[in-house]
Amino acid sequence: MPDDLPAVRTQTLARIIGPYLVVLAVALFARLGTLPMLLPVFMQNGPLVLATGAFTLMAGLAIVALHLRWESPSAIALSLIGIVITLKGATLMVVPSLGAAMTAAVVETPPLLLIAAAIVLLLGLWLSFVGWISRA
Repeated sequence: MPDDLPAVRTQTLARIIGPYLVVLAVALFARLGTLPMLLPVFMQNGPLVLATGAFTLMAGLAIVALHLRWESPSAIALSLIGIVITLKGATLMVVPSLGAAMTAAVVETPPLLLIAAAIVLLLGLWLSFVGWISRA
């Protein structure tokens, strides 16, 4: 059974992160018209950005600590997601101005937000499949 632990962790994280990404993408698509107004206001609220960064950092570190694996495409994707989440959380906490600049760049380029939402949706659907349906 211990030999199966990495595969079980990959499947479990895919079951959590896959549906989360699908819901996130649906929310992005649903709020596409209001996000250019909401995101800059969010980034101007220092305490909220700090708290968001802290929770984001904790989530990313949990993924990295439990799943830094490189054996399969889904394991690699989940490990990279963990690393990106960790970096995002740390950035929001330590250098919020960088987060604000990146947010401004996304807001000023509407197709970028649409492309990002589509990528998040596809990644979420794939990880949901890996976690809930696939037997591999």
